[in-house]
Amino acid sequence: MKKFIVFFIALVAMCVIKAKAQTSLLATLNHEGTVSTFYGSTALQQAHEAAANGDVITLSSGTFLSVDITKAVTLRGAGMTLDAATQTEPTVLANDFKITIDDEVTDRLTIEGIYSNQQITIAKLKNAMFLKDRIRKISITGIEFYGTDLTFIHCRITETYSGSYESNNSATFQNCIVSYINGNNYSFKNCLVGRNNGSTGLCDNSEYKNCVLIEPYAYRNSMTMYNNLYLSSSQLDCPNNTNVQLSTDDERVKNLLTYSDDNDYKLTEEAKSIMKGTDGTEVGIYGGSIPYDPTPTNPQISKFNVAAKTTADGKLSVDIEVKSAE
Repeated sequence: MKKFIVFFIALVAMCVIKAKAQTSLLATLNHEGTVSTFYGSTALQQAHEAAANGDVITLSSGTFLSVDITKAVTLRGAGMTLDAATQTEPTVLANDFKITIDDEVTDRLTIEGIYSNQQITIAKLKNAMFLKDRIRKISITGIEFYGTDLTFIHCRITETYSGSYESNNSATFQNCIVSYINGNNYSFKNCLVGRNNGSTGLCDNSEYKNCVLIEPYAYRNSMTMYNNLYLSSSQLDCPNNTNVQLSTDDERVKNLLTYSDDNDYKLTEEAKSIMKGTDGTEVGIYGGSIPYDPTPTNPQISKFNVAAKTTADGKLSVDIEVKSAE
């Protein structure tokens, strides 16, 4: 059930605002209860420049120029997919960007509901959350780059997660799709990991539980693996018998092999009956306590209207509609 919150903002500075108000792109910045509004493709850049650690930036649907993130903000988009029910389009970040946040910052960076077909480079980041994002590539491969205690929930990483092999690299993936990953110190639960055009490199000091793994190889003793469904033409030897292997030619799982943004990766009823996860639910991204759902949890800017003219006292009326889940 959706409720609608409609609020009005009267803005002065009419000449500048009137020029920017003709676009459908909008970013709001919430700083300690005070809301500022920015317009156009550079709205995210403007909002980030004005933000402080702990602030909330909310983006409408549409395509925004990215910004190198240096502040621990909460960045909220309208979603990574087209929501047919609400006709809400995704929030797209148009170019590569880097994340660098000093260790001394106590606030948490959270990025939710964005679509990126570019590369995100993580130079320095701890205890951050990525939620319901579609990202082509994440790179943490610089000499001194690291990502520590990162959390990914309901995300799609469509090409590569290039992680560091150093001990200060670590991440948890929950109900995510990860096409390829390297590095160490990961936890995967109810994920789909791998792609049909190359082997899935399993990672040292990592746990795989209730996952679907496509063409996994090279099991090592530093790994923990329980109740995973292997889709592979070659045998993967593990020290327990809770994992099940199927050929990639098996008709029950062929829909899982090829990446597409339109693929929902739901198990067929025949595949669901093959095995259960450690908690009794299905393996893969729709199992566990938080089944995959790309719909953002945060309020979303669904539309806004700007008056054609200012009032006699130089104010411009802006009608913004925000949707939030109850």
